[in-house]
Amino acid sequence: MAKVQRKLDRMFQDVSIYNHGNWGYIDVDTAALFDEITRRMEQGHYRLAFSEAEMLYRKLLENFECQAECELSEEAENCLELMSTIADNTILDEDKNHIFQHCLALSDLDDGKDYGADYEDKLLRIAAKFVTPENCADLEAALAALNAAWRGEEVALIRFEIASRLEGESAAADFISKNLQYPQIREIAFEQAISNDNLAEAEKLCEDALLIYKEPYGISPWLYRLYSVHEKRNHVEKMASTAEAILLYGDLEHYDVLKTLLKRQNLWETSYPELIQKCKHKLRYSEYMKILEKENEYERLLQQLDKHRDEVYNYGALLASRYPLDIRKIFNAQIDKEADAAYGRESYSRVCQHILAFAQAGYDAEPIQLMDAYTHRYKRKPAFVDELNKSKAALYKQSIKEGSAKPVSECLDSVGWDIK
Repeated sequence: MAKVQRKLDRMFQDVSIYNHGNWGYIDVDTAALFDEITRRMEQGHYRLAFSEAEMLYRKLLENFECQAECELSEEAENCLELMSTIADNTILDEDKNHIFQHCLALSDLDDGKDYGADYEDKLLRIAAKFVTPENCADLEAALAALNAAWRGEEVALIRFEIASRLEGESAAADFISKNLQYPQIREIAFEQAISNDNLAEAEKLCEDALLIYKEPYGISPWLYRLYSVHEKRNHVEKMASTAEAILLYGDLEHYDVLKTLLKRQNLWETSYPELIQKCKHKLRYSEYMKILEKENEYERLLQQLDKHRDEVYNYGALLASRYPLDIRKIFNAQIDKEADAAYGRESYSRVCQHILAFAQAGYDAEPIQLMDAYTHRYKRKPAFVDELNKSKAALYKQSIKEGSAKPVSECLDSVGWDIK
């Protein structure tokens, strides 16, 4: 323990509210200490592992005031996860009691609370793993101090643990049924329904959750759970419906899933026209374009490219052989727009890379002519001219490698460039 204390002192010796190091970021590397604690746990020294984790946790909270970008918050949460894992593996009653009592004590710490270290619920949830009739009053006292309205779900999870361990399965099941408004309690109910092969109940839990919980962004995990239930029940029609919902929220991996399911029902050909329209209106244009590429919808892809010209670097080469004039026009317009806005060598280099992409799409003279025009237009920007010259050399080298140096050479000569 003294060794760990010395490590912690060295680790935090330069931390200060006045000196955050690099741009206000505290660089505290706890990886080695986490590894050591994990080794102690794997060796079966659970109380020692927990005590070392507790020392680290206390040190992090002491320095919470000094963090600038939540770096210590992340470390503290990782520490609490490790403490919970240690608790899950603990066997001996004396070790369990040690963890229980120390979690209660840690939950009562004032250190760091003024700066966001509100981890009492996580600590009491670890303690609840070892609740007994003899120590329940101590946990209840700590829980009473925690019982704030904004922590309703956390309190419910702790009370569920207490009910499960002290009152039996029936009381725990009753508690769950009365607290399904909390997502994590509903998740427990779902896992139990799956475990008991009660798929109808699992399906209802998912459907109700989708009505109750509205995700502000992203895809609801309940949609994926619902799909898994339909899959277990081998309900192909419902699988397809749910896969479509997941797709239209932006998970493109479910496009192929949906296509396979519709083909199984011999519905793909009739469903495709409506589906592609849904994708157009529901998905981001970049996602919609990926599907158009997958389905070889070249004309529709060109229409999108004309609206979103910055995508020409992704699809220009694909469409150039079919629509050479259109793609040339889009390349020219997009690169010209970027060149006008470019400022600084990094952006100049990016413009030149896009000119090379223009060449790689199958155009010979146009990229060279464009670089020549820019050399004259931006002659007062030497860094830009330098990047253009580098790109000219790169284009010529690439043409030699591909065995097409002669036409490129002729193009360079036509605009008065010395390829030597």
